[in-house]
Amino acid sequence: MRHKTLAILAACAAVTICGQAQAQQPAAAPAAVPDQMPFDVPYGNSITAEATKSPRNWKLAISVVDTHGELVYFYKMDSTQQGSVTISQNKARTAARYRRPTQIFNNAMQTPAGAYIATLESPSPTASPGGIPLVEGGKIIGAVGCSGATGDQDAVACKAGADTVK
Repeated sequence: MRHKTLAILAACAAVTICGQAQAQQPAAAPAAVPDQMPFDVPYGNSITAEATKSPRNWKLAISVVDTHGELVYFYKMDSTQQGSVTISQNKARTAARYRRPTQIFNNAMQTPAGAYIATLESPSPTASPGGIPLVEGGKIIGAVGCSGATGDQDAVACKAGADTVK
């Protein structure tokens, strides 16, 4: 598990340092209501704090949470904006508890029907790109949230990390 978390953090760093975020297009409105629940990914055993320890030299705040959305690891590079501490945790928490990337909430907020997002829970889910569930063996083991850059850059960094978990 430790190697997977190190790979997540390394991939986030590589994308943050070397990659450029590609423009994200808003998702098109669904044509019909699906018969199946689209984000019905079962929960597995939670990722642990021991598996996530690996500081890197990034200007991002990176939070890793367990399946309940509770913080198991946090790293903030020096000079990262202070607001990103809470934002990265909220992004990770939202991705774990709702079993989907936070980008989906961001897309929904751009539509007239998106106002319902703020009514889901108190506090409401974070509707900003950069929170990605960590899925291993088809089960959610936690989530990663990144903040400190633009939302699209946060999302690209976290997705690169999350993609290393299989």
